[in-house]
Amino acid sequence: MSARRVLVLARAGAARDRTEAALRQAGAVLAGVLDPAGADEAQVRAAASDAVLVVLDPVAEAALEKFDAVLADPSLLVLFDDAEVAARRDGWEAARWARHLTAKLQGHRDVLPAPPGGAPARDFEQEMHDLTMEVAALQPLAPAAVGSAVALPDGAVVVAAGIGGPDAVRQLLGELPEDFPRPVLLRQRIEGGQYDRLVRQMQRAARMPVVLASAGEPLRRGHVHVMPDHLDVGEAPAGLHFVEVAGEPRFAALRPGDSAMLLLSGAAPALVDAALAMRMAGGLALGQATENCFDPAASQALAARGGEADSLAGMSRQLLQRWPA
Repeated sequence: MSARRVLVLARAGAARDRTEAALRQAGAVLAGVLDPAGADEAQVRAAASDAVLVVLDPVAEAALEKFDAVLADPSLLVLFDDAEVAARRDGWEAARWARHLTAKLQGHRDVLPAPPGGAPARDFEQEMHDLTMEVAALQPLAPAAVGSAVALPDGAVVVAAGIGGPDAVRQLLGELPEDFPRPVLLRQRIEGGQYDRLVRQMQRAARMPVVLASAGEPLRRGHVHVMPDHLDVGEAPAGLHFVEVAGEPRFAALRPGDSAMLLLSGAAPALVDAALAMRMAGGLALGQATENCFDPAASQALAARGGEADSLAGMSRQLLQRWPA
């Protein structure tokens, strides 16, 4: 495969320098580097690139609107990175990010640096085949009894991600319609806790309204709730709402048989138990397939214990089959 031409939209500094180095290491051809604050759409188009890598900081984010038309071009691969994270990335993390970029640009599955000492790489294809056979052997649960006098609350779709996850989250949210009939709870771990920035970024990708969750607010159908640190879901007579907690959310208040948990790149492995509990109650537990997944630890742990790995497109299809808009 010929090298992909990549245009970098980033302000000058360490983040941009390390991004350029990572692209060179990934075998990409640098089509150009533009400061988003001073560049315009015509300059981006003139670069004639196959992909655009946007390195986000507050100034770059504020300037993105003028590039909306070109970044929405379906023939253009658009990637995002965070400037603070990029500036600190070195050593093994830098090598892993370069491999991740290679996978994104060339479409292969090898996203981890080569193991030390010539150790053999894991056979992910065989592993996923074996796990698929194990899942197929499991017996489905009987459907829940109907006719109960008690009206059960709706569930929700939990999307968990971390480092390497923003692009996957954007792609997934972009596939869900604005009238999706369940709340979507996004738990994207971010260094520095700048969740207001995450809300603005996801608003560009999602068809549904994207809001920052806070304690006491109710869960709303057809909304993406970005969950900051120390927030979980609680139940009250009026319905489900957000509550403050000391640690990470467990989502135990959600109706498991009417909920889904999607573990994308960088999701906390501690959520695997909660995902499997949903699955055992009739809900969905899905992990991001290893292809183009920067950090598949949680997804692989889920699959190893009977969960399912799927592509982002496959995840959105399953959600829409389960909850048609």
